[in-house]
Amino acid sequence: MKLIKTDIYDITEENLDKHKLSIADNILNMVGPLFESEIEEAEEDLSKYKLAKAQLDTDLQEVKTQLEDIQVEFGRETKRKKLLNRIRQLIDANLTADPNLKSEVIILLKVIDKLEDNLLDEHIERMIKTISKRFSKKI
Repeated sequence: MKLIKTDIYDITEENLDKHKLSIADNILNMVGPLFESEIEEAEEDLSKYKLAKAQLDTDLQEVKTQLEDIQVEFGRETKRKKLLNRIRQLIDANLTADPNLKSEVIILLKVIDKLEDNLLDEHIERMIKTISKRFSKKI
């Protein structure tokens, strides 16, 4: 068979876009089934990853809450330690001879674990003022 090149087109320019679309559809119809199983596997993996991420987010939120609770408790313990150190300074300097101060310290030691943070701060400030007043009078 001999091919002869001519200027006559097999398709006309008017329906060129239609032929392009039909060729693209034919290619997709032939190649599409090859990738369907991979697409389904990828979608399953994606859903698994989304569930795992949601579980990790939940676990992370729980750990974050626990850390925040620990941080609050650490702050309270630091304030208690500071207050107890101030009381120790009062006792070491023998400034607890004052009966009012002595009874206040005793009551404070009994309820120190139940005090709120703002009350701990107030007592720390009061102890600092008392110590500074007493030391300034002694000197």
